[in-house]
Amino acid sequence: MQFSLLVNDACVMSNKPFSHAGILRFEGQAITVIPNQGPCYRCLFPEPPPPGMVPSCQEAGILGAVAGIMGMVQATEVLKYILDKGELLIGKLLVFNALEMSFRKLNIQRNFSCQVCGDKPTITKLIDYEQFCGLMSQTREIGGEN
Repeated sequence: MQFSLLVNDACVMSNKPFSHAGILRFEGQAITVIPNQGPCYRCLFPEPPPPGMVPSCQEAGILGAVAGIMGMVQATEVLKYILDKGELLIGKLLVFNALEMSFRKLNIQRNFSCQVCGDKPTITKLIDYEQFCGLMSQTREIGGEN
């Protein structure tokens, strides 16, 4: 999630579009962010969860087909943006449940107090989310990167 926040922040600050999709187990979600046209990802998730609160894909598992479906949604959003066709997921969170084989769209409002896209942003430069979330120390402890 911290990387999605970082990408969101970079895109909003540079006025670039951003299509996000995330998955966990049998569920997925997607949203498209077009700066100055609707809410950003941080309007929905203002802060990353504390380290260890969200299980990794290795811990919780994912269904590969869900990754494929959400990747297809993301790619479709990008193509619709490039072609200027259809309705993008601006201000909408698309939620997919593979167990029910259902999609739902939830309306998301822009948070006027959002730290990045709000009326008075408080985050105006990118931060090191690996350091902020303690990811590098966790990776080193389990034998990852040095």
